[in-house]
Amino acid sequence: MIEPRSPTLSAVALVLALYSAQAARAQEPDESTWTVSPEAIEFARTAPLFQSNALLELTLSADFQTLKREDRGEAEPQRRDATLAFTTADGSALTLEINVEARGNWRRNPRNCAFPPLWIDLDRDDEALEGTVFEGQNRLKLVLPCRPGNGTYEEYVYEEYVVYPAYNALTDASFRARPARITIVDTSGDDDPFTANAFVIEHKDQLAARNEAVPIELAQLHPALAAQEEAALMEVFNYMIGMTDYSGAYMHNVEPIRRTDGKMVLVAYDFDWSGTVNARYASPDPSLPIRNVRQRTFQGICRQVDYASIFAHFIERREAVLGAVRDFPHLDEDRREEIVEYWEEFFEMAADSGRQERILRDCIPMPA
Repeated sequence: MIEPRSPTLSAVALVLALYSAQAARAQEPDESTWTVSPEAIEFARTAPLFQSNALLELTLSADFQTLKREDRGEAEPQRRDATLAFTTADGSALTLEINVEARGNWRRNPRNCAFPPLWIDLDRDDEALEGTVFEGQNRLKLVLPCRPGNGTYEEYVYEEYVVYPAYNALTDASFRARPARITIVDTSGDDDPFTANAFVIEHKDQLAARNEAVPIELAQLHPALAAQEEAALMEVFNYMIGMTDYSGAYMHNVEPIRRTDGKMVLVAYDFDWSGTVNARYASPDPSLPIRNVRQRTFQGICRQVDYASIFAHFIERREAVLGAVRDFPHLDEDRREEIVEYWEEFFEMAADSGRQERILRDCIPMPA
């Protein structure tokens, strides 16, 4: 029997205060929005951008001075004209007219990061995309170093990237990502071009379609309404990577999708505050019983699921999960070994029923 921790944390108090049986009933799914076409499912599963983890070589040009000046902090980001250049499979050079937009919360704030993460907006109906790696893509997240040119921050990008294929090894209900080296050209002429580590993340529409689901917009979700086994796997995965900066109730670094069977599936993303990356700017919430992000504490809900089977699934997929790190050649060798060692600590715990119990005893009580 798992004994949950005392619900004294501020986050738990908020959940308990927010949700009631009436609120839970109000979030029951609407059957009219469950449909997804077979064509959308097939395309999402075969999208060329995510059939390989080979490094993309890209050049992105835009007036980044205006973007950094006007679209940071509290400003409402605007779409800015840009071009994206790359070499196609047949060796020809292609330049696309696109838009970019500053995104994010913490990293978009200029007090925290010298350069923001971006949205890349393509026109999926553009005939120029046909036969290229970007065929069928419309809107992608681009992850860039918080401080381009700083070796430590550059390494953080690829350390976060490898979490995505590790997650993919455990469940299809996870975002796909593709690593890149990208040259940023400021067309205003104020900044010199620079080349940085980067990766792009699948749009939630394609994530949903691959899982025979539709994306939904929710600010809050009662934990009882989520698909319980899938939510538990997501929460154990976040424990594995040392991630506490998420909430499946408040949709913080969690994306909900609704499957055609009506189940709400929660998908984690944005892992730079995890113990795996161990970024120098990352720190745990003061209410948590840990002093740094490398220390693990379970932030999942106390769910009535077969956790032994969930841990067994992790053990079964251990080599595939570790392979996401071991097989990625662009990580610093020392950091690769550190990440593998950190994840191996989890697998040792996951293989021991007594240690499983100790992990889960920190679970957050299910709200009424």
